Amino acid sequence: MKNFNIPKSAIGAVDVKFHLSALAPGWLDALMEKSPGIRIVRVEHPDAGEGKSLLDLAMKAPDIRRVVVELANKAFFVYVCKDGVTSFVHYSHIGNLWQRVRNGEFKINERGLVYSLAEPLAGFAPTRLVVVFSSMSKHILGPYLMRHFEQNFATLQKYLPPGTAVLRIADFGGVVGGYYMNSHGLPDNERNVQALIRGIVTTLGLEDDDVVLYGPSKGGSAALYHGMLGGFRVVAIDPILADEHYVRFHNDCHFTVGAFPVDKKEKFGGLSASLSASEVPPVAIICSDRSPQFPYITTVLQEPVQSRVAFFNSRNIEIKTHPDVQVKTLSLTVMLLSMMLYKTPLEPGMRIVDEVQHREDLGSRAI
Repeated sequence: MKNFNIPKSAIGAVDVKFHLSALAPGWLDALMEKSPGIRIVRVEHPDAGEGKSLLDLAMKAPDIRRVVVELANKAFFVYVCKDGVTSFVHYSHIGNLWQRVRNGEFKINERGLVYSLAEPLAGFAPTRLVVVFSSMSKHILGPYLMRHFEQNFATLQKYLPPGTAVLRIADFGGVVGGYYMNSHGLPDNERNVQALIRGIVTTLGLEDDDVVLYGPSKGGSAALYHGMLGGFRVVAIDPILADEHYVRFHNDCHFTVGAFPVDKKEKFGGLSASLSASEVPPVAIICSDRSPQFPYITTVLQEPVQSRVAFFNSRNIEIKTHPDVQVKTLSLTVMLLSMMLYKTPLEPGMRIVDEVQHREDLGSRAI
């Protein structure tokens, strides 16, 4: 195994560049020991092909996957790829580099969490809050920071009751997203997310019961987890409660292996089993037995949580796979968010919804 020799120019540096071929195992630990203030790491890979970043290459090459996971585990995340160089920024430096933070479009707090807060529409005083957790980006391997801040349901606020503010939080911690949970790169992420929510609740003059956590897919995982953790109301859309499916069938495209202390199946099973019945907040989960996440959604949660969740199983025939659940259940999502915000009780248990067919499939029975 080759050794990694740190060039003299890199010792004590803030911004460094290395060729991919030079990055032997342990290179990053060695670099950070000699340069603890490092904030930008640039990796040259000129033979990768036009427009290809290390994220693209990592999906096919285990050695390159090791490099990007190792960087994420030290809180370095891809922010640009240009001219055969993929650049990583340290989490602590994001606010100084990300233009949307610098121009005030996004905010950043003292713990490094990037977020946006939309005051209630029409000038109403805040009486409620919806917290939106992002799904994986549509461009999951995109070499830019918005990969960590997908703007799901961008028009959501206009469908919510008057007086509803909307908090959106960016999701760092893993290579393409941290599920808003603790990772090797951000081991205090859960505590920081909880603190941000409670800080906004206090600033707006609200109570915990005025808050609804919402998210699709990865964001649904976060909404459910942080709802159980903090006692907030939850509307989760087809949440991912175990890593198995993406590891086995999608080449670990979410980069969870080696980046998180435990599998989500263990996290959700353990947290749900640790709660008493009185600690379980109102929870609604939109799912579909047409999605590969359905078996996990119906088995991973333990008692008493499992028996207290209102499940809505959409059998919309246009749902072909997991991402379709969010898109094809928007009307149900709006209804459940409104019910949660108005504090309307939901009956626990599994309900079948959207069991409809196209006219052409009904033949002679069509009107």
